[in-house]
Amino acid sequence: MSTTHEMFTAEELEDFAEGLKEWPGTAWETDDYELAVSPFVGFYFLYDTSRYLDTSLLMVDIHEAFERLSGHPYKVATHPDSERPHLYGSKRLPNLREFAKKRKPGDSFRFKFTDEPNHSSSPATAGYFCRVRDYMNDRAPEHGLKSYSYIQFYYRWQWWRDNRDAWRRFVLDIIDRLRPQQVYSGFAMANPLEFGTRSEVSVWERSLATRFYGLDIDDSFGMSMGIEDALPKGIRSPTWAFFLSDDWREKLSLSRDEVRNALRHPRIIIHERVTGLWIELGEQPDLYPVENGVPELPMLLNKLLRPIRNDNLDLVGTGQWDGDPNERFTKIDARRWLGRFDEDSDWPGQEERFIAPPPASAAAPPPAAPVQEEQTFPPPPLRKAPIAPAPRTPGGQACPQAGWWFTPAKADSLRYFERGEIMPKVEGSAWGDTIWQWSSDQSASRY
Repeated sequence: MSTTHEMFTAEELEDFAEGLKEWPGTAWETDDYELAVSPFVGFYFLYDTSRYLDTSLLMVDIHEAFERLSGHPYKVATHPDSERPHLYGSKRLPNLREFAKKRKPGDSFRFKFTDEPNHSSSPATAGYFCRVRDYMNDRAPEHGLKSYSYIQFYYRWQWWRDNRDAWRRFVLDIIDRLRPQQVYSGFAMANPLEFGTRSEVSVWERSLATRFYGLDIDDSFGMSMGIEDALPKGIRSPTWAFFLSDDWREKLSLSRDEVRNALRHPRIIIHERVTGLWIELGEQPDLYPVENGVPELPMLLNKLLRPIRNDNLDLVGTGQWDGDPNERFTKIDARRWLGRFDEDSDWPGQEERFIAPPPASAAAPPPAAPVQEEQTFPPPPLRKAPIAPAPRTPGGQACPQAGWWFTPAKADSLRYFERGEIMPKVEGSAWGDTIWQWSSDQSASRY
C-alpha cells in the first residue's frame, strides 16, 4: 500500500457510501486488497493478575465458543509468541492452552484468527485477543493509567441477522465471565490482520464518518493503552450496544435504577448483568446516514454518558505526515466526532444537522407500553412478576426454581436444575466460591 497518492477519488467514496446504505457490510476493493465495514463487538477488560492463567484460558474458551458459533470459518491464525500468521491448522501453531500455561505474568498473551488469507484485507469473520502484561494491567494511578486487555470480533451482517439471539447469549455470557470495563457493538471498519493497514483504514474512517453517524471506530490496539487519549481514561460515544459497567456507572454518581429511568424508551432494551448493564439502542445496529438526521436513541444514551466520555480519544493510531494527501482525524475533528450526538454539536457541519424524527412505530406508542427490559437479576422498580426465582444461589444449596442456571466458576456450565435439586460446588475453581446464576435464556439450547 502507498500513501503518496490519494487512496480513492470522490466518485469512489460516493459509490462506497451508497453501497453501505443498501447493505451495511460492503467492501471497497482494489487489485491488492479490500477494506470493509463490518458488524463488530469489542470487549475491554482488566483482570486479576494473581489469576492471569485463568484469564488466558478463559480467552481460549471464548475463542473456541465463537468459532463454533460462527461455523468454523478461520483460514489463518497467528502464533501467540511471534505473532506471525500461519495457515489455520499449521503444525507451527502451538496448542493455545498449553502455550498459555508456559507464559509468565510479565508476558503478554496475544493471538488472532481470521477467514481472510490476504493479510491486508478486512476480514469477514475474525477474532483478535490480547491479555496485556501484569504491570500494564496493575499500573498504579500515580504512575499512569492501567491498560486494558481486549477481545474483538468481526462477523458477517447476514450471519448476525440469522443468529442474533445466539449472538446475544454469547455476548452476555462473556460479560458475566470476563467482567469487562467497557463493551461496544455496532458497525466499524474491520481492521485487517496486518498491523500497518491501520493507516489506510483511518483514511476511510475519516471520510465515511461525515456520511454516517452510526459508523464507530474501534482500534482495539491503540484504544486499550493506559494513556490519556485511550479508553482507560474515558469511554467513547456508543452507536448501538454498550456495556455500562458498575465501575464506570459509579463515576456518573448514578444508581442502576437512575440509569434505567434516564433511558426509559420503548425501543431501548436493557439487560441486567452481575457487574453492569448491557444497553441496546433498538433491535439492531444502524449506520444512520447523515441525510436522515441525528438519531434519537444515540443522543439519549450519549447525553447520559457525556460526563465520562474521553473527548481526547485517539482515533487514528498513526499520525499524519508531510506529503500524505489523504485526510485523517486531527485532535480537533476527533473531539467534534466524539460529540456528534450532543445537542450542541456541529458535526459534520451545522447546516447538515437536524434531529431525525422517530420511527412511525415509535412515534406514538400505546399508553401502557412497558419499557423493553430483559432482566436476569433483580428486576427494575414497578415491574411485577408472578414468579421471581432467586437470581443467585450458592453451590451446595437447593435450587429455588426449576430452570437453566450457570456459574462463572466453570466453563460451559449452563445446565437445567429441578426445584429442590442440590446445586453442586465446583471444587478448586480459580473464581473462588461457586455461585449459580439464573440464565436469561431459558431455552434448551445454548450457542
